[in-house]
Amino acid sequence: MVSEKEQVQNNERNRRWNKTPKGRLCHNKKQWKKRGLDMDTFYYVYPIYLTSTNCERCGILFSGKNDGGGKCMDHCKTTGIFRNIICRNCNVNVIPHINKKLFK
Repeated sequence: MVSEKEQVQNNERNRRWNKTPKGRLCHNKKQWKKRGLDMDTFYYVYPIYLTSTNCERCGILFSGKNDGGGKCMDHCKTTGIFRNIICRNCNVNVIPHINKKLFK
């Protein structure tokens, strides 16, 4: 059984690891896989994600934080195929926009 002190140390070590480039890559890969991204394209898409500075849909400058201006990896939820890097606001609104086009 892990003591409370060891658990705190493990949590701090994990936080430091997640801030490293390799830690962020592992975290993003795990999250994108969980959300359905086609993993065959991950190593092609990830550098694009890292270097994107603006939303490819509305043009807003990414803030670098995980807020309304944060980066999202837009992909087809059915096939997992990458579409583009967009802001959180566009990501929330992209499905209704696509559905309106498809079903009108």
